[in-house]
Amino acid sequence: MPEPATNTASLDRTAARIAITAVVCGVVLRLWVLSQRGSLWIDEAALALNVLGRDFAGLLRPLDWGQAAPVGFLWLERALAGLLGPSEWVFRLWPAVAGAGTLWLVWRAGRGIVRPMSAALAVVVLAFSLLAIRYSAEAKPYASDAFVSVALVALALRVLDGAADARRWLALGVAGVGGVLMSLPSVFVLAAIGAALVRDASKQRVQIRAIAMACGATWLATFGALWILVIRESSGGEYLREYWAPVMLDARAGDFVARVVRAVASAVATPIQWTGSVALALAMTLTWLVGLAMVARRDWRHAVLLAGPFGIAAAASLVGVYPLSDRLAYFAAPLALLAAAEPLGAAVGALSVRIRRAAPGSIRVAASEALAWVAALALGAWVGMDSSRIMRAPGLLEPTHALFADLRVATRKDGTPVYLFARAIPAWTYATTDWSAPLDARFGRFLALAGSTEAPAHENLSRARPVRPREGDTLVYRERTNIELIGLAPGVRYRIAGPTSRDGPSPGWAAGEAQRIRTAANPAVWIVASHFFEGTPRDELRPLVAALQAEGLQVVEERRGGRDVVALRFKFAARAADSTLPEAGRVKRRDQRP
Repeated sequence: MPEPATNTASLDRTAARIAITAVVCGVVLRLWVLSQRGSLWIDEAALALNVLGRDFAGLLRPLDWGQAAPVGFLWLERALAGLLGPSEWVFRLWPAVAGAGTLWLVWRAGRGIVRPMSAALAVVVLAFSLLAIRYSAEAKPYASDAFVSVALVALALRVLDGAADARRWLALGVAGVGGVLMSLPSVFVLAAIGAALVRDASKQRVQIRAIAMACGATWLATFGALWILVIRESSGGEYLREYWAPVMLDARAGDFVARVVRAVASAVATPIQWTGSVALALAMTLTWLVGLAMVARRDWRHAVLLAGPFGIAAAASLVGVYPLSDRLAYFAAPLALLAAAEPLGAAVGALSVRIRRAAPGSIRVAASEALAWVAALALGAWVGMDSSRIMRAPGLLEPTHALFADLRVATRKDGTPVYLFARAIPAWTYATTDWSAPLDARFGRFLALAGSTEAPAHENLSRARPVRPREGDTLVYRERTNIELIGLAPGVRYRIAGPTSRDGPSPGWAAGEAQRIRTAANPAVWIVASHFFEGTPRDELRPLVAALQAEGLQVVEERRGGRDVVALRFKFAARAADSTLPEAGRVKRRDQRP
């Protein structure tokens, strides 16, 4: 039996209150994390070096430091850095705005596709999602991708509601061009929009059909130009192909079924619980499919808008051109969550009707509304348990800036050489470069030795052979009395998933680097390291410290910026303040946190 109009109206008002509350809470959480996030971690720092090291035209070329990002996103980051300065929060400003805007757009667009209660519950999930909160405070384009996806779908819905209105088609056309510039996966969203609108466009008068065709042609032309200028070379390189290979839907792979499950889960389950189980992934996939079927029964075009972008991305992954990891599938997550929330929203609506029929007249409305709030709060609490990790310590991830900047000042004064562990070079370069002055030979030297994925100091360089004697001797930058030894890469390549290229640093790496450091010591030397996986079997700094101790050097001071960020001062054992050091060789410790 259909729900009475009064019941539906009351439930919709409750859904609106829940959605607005979730949006407010989500914005507050994102502002908190943004204010506390601190240093750029390795990938953010690498992207920032591209933005700060190039002009707008230069950002049309494939990026250095193993990075890839849409040109519109890069231009916006470059403009903000030019206006507001190169601080961490500036690079994260647009992702934070996009993350907050996505919450509102999911509610506005979602209630035109699914039940208002379903849209409200989807907003609750995104408001408290660890993945959504983190990407909203990260200088990467993932939050921006999601925002663009939902914004384009919202404009497509306006066209569906008024296909005879030329202004709505023009607005969608202009937004589509901006979407292609701002978001690499927007091409999948626009393809799905085209599939959903093609029949409506064909039924309109000649003027509307011409506008629709012009929109599609302009989108294709814009994407084609970007493909030729940037995307083809960036995505076609051996490094990125190898890095993303484990999350391509390669039908020839022995774990193809597992890849499919993981890919779907990246859009519908990972945003709910980042460390979720296989059972959760399968349950959410089933819920998503049921929700899509419910939407399709009402309007197949809406189902295309929700599922089409991910489906087309999956097809692109099958032919090896688009990987589907949690970060690169996040563009489709808000749309997928709307579909997955539809069965839950329907269940809340059905129970609400039952309560209104069974409860006494005086408490019917209150009991029905209470059910909706309980469902929303329970969902938010469940999702929030996962995100509590980032909420407790937003700045815990590689807090390098204060430590590296202070050490750079100190070593320039006293002339103590500094050895830069390869995985610390992007963060060190960002923290120690004077961005208010023109870029100098130092930045160029760091870029030449570490910026290319084939450069000897690139943090993720793969090396199958042993390190040759004296191989790293030329990796140095001298500035008056100051020396920076640029670390030779350990030779271990990490991928988005699956095994590394080797189990540990290349044979001879630790001994060769230790000899370089010993030669430079006068009598002391600093080692600066981050992203070295401390406390795990993959710890790449440990064999280097052991090799230095074998060379007669011992740690006499340790400065910390947080876990996985350290500066160690070594001196020859005969001159050390204490030659009976514990295993880690730590005698003086000073924590430095941003």
